[in-house]
Amino acid sequence: MKFRLTWLYRVFALIATGCIAPVASVAWAQGYPNRPVHVVVQYPPGGTPDIYGRVMSAELSKLWKQSVVVENRTGASGTIGTEAVAKAQPDGYTLLFSTDTPITIVPNFMPNVPYDSLRDLQPIVNVTHGGFVLMVHPSVTANNLKELIAWIRARKGKASFASSGNGSPQHLAMETIRKMAGGLDMIHIPYKGFGQGLADVLAGQVPMIFGSSTAAIQMAKSGKLKYVATTGKTVIKALPEVRPVAEDFPGYDILDSWYGFMGPAGMPREIVNKIHADVTAIVKRADFQDRLFRDGLEPIANTPEEFAAQIRSDRATWARVLKTTDAGLD
Repeated sequence: MKFRLTWLYRVFALIATGCIAPVASVAWAQGYPNRPVHVVVQYPPGGTPDIYGRVMSAELSKLWKQSVVVENRTGASGTIGTEAVAKAQPDGYTLLFSTDTPITIVPNFMPNVPYDSLRDLQPIVNVTHGGFVLMVHPSVTANNLKELIAWIRARKGKASFASSGNGSPQHLAMETIRKMAGGLDMIHIPYKGFGQGLADVLAGQVPMIFGSSTAAIQMAKSGKLKYVATTGKTVIKALPEVRPVAEDFPGYDILDSWYGFMGPAGMPREIVNKIHADVTAIVKRADFQDRLFRDGLEPIANTPEEFAAQIRSDRATWARVLKTTDAGLD
């Protein structure tokens, strides 16, 4: 009896000092996930974050043989959903399928953001990235960017454009054109998500919007919108007739939006590694990459460290863009 108690005391001492924590953590990771996983998307249905958040969650659900439930927690330029994950238990059962806006752009202009995107979140794996396409209602007579700029000037301050929110890449993409074109007089109409803005453009209530390449390619099939420019440095293969903005404005450089998994800071490394490995296996499948290419996206599947470095770099880049565009977000 004395020997058994002494052994138990030693075990408790080892746990208290952290000496056997790695063993427990590995065992925990091997059983992960053993209950439903919640994936938060910061934007409403209709945009790429929601589309691929659901695609990836369905793939992981099949792989894990466990429910992976998507929850759209929207508002405040994506900060509401981001904050919810940043403050969640770091056990791997609450994840964020994020786009770049709340992580690398919003912290540069929104005061009192309720999280530090470099400190309070754990980058896990960046799944994919893609550029944007400037889409206009068919009533707009322009068929390319030069013609669109002339059309805007002729409206003498009455032309407007929609975006998925203040400070979104779509907003800044148009603001950069406005600046480089010598100060176009336009009205910015921010929405709470791309889907809402797109609905008004389709209805002819707003003449134009920048959308992700995924959304643009889907809309191209319907013929309900026209496409006048892309933000990328090269032509999107699925939209070969649409020319990059940089052909008219050399030096135009808007970062592609990315879409990837993050979690609360403090997640066990073994859990991070498992999610990373499983997501990477999905992204590297030929059929999945074919889907990305059809949607005008490209695979990434970088490491957590590479993803973290990208976030730091992108935050600095967007800070410069915000400063040079004078987008009125201060």
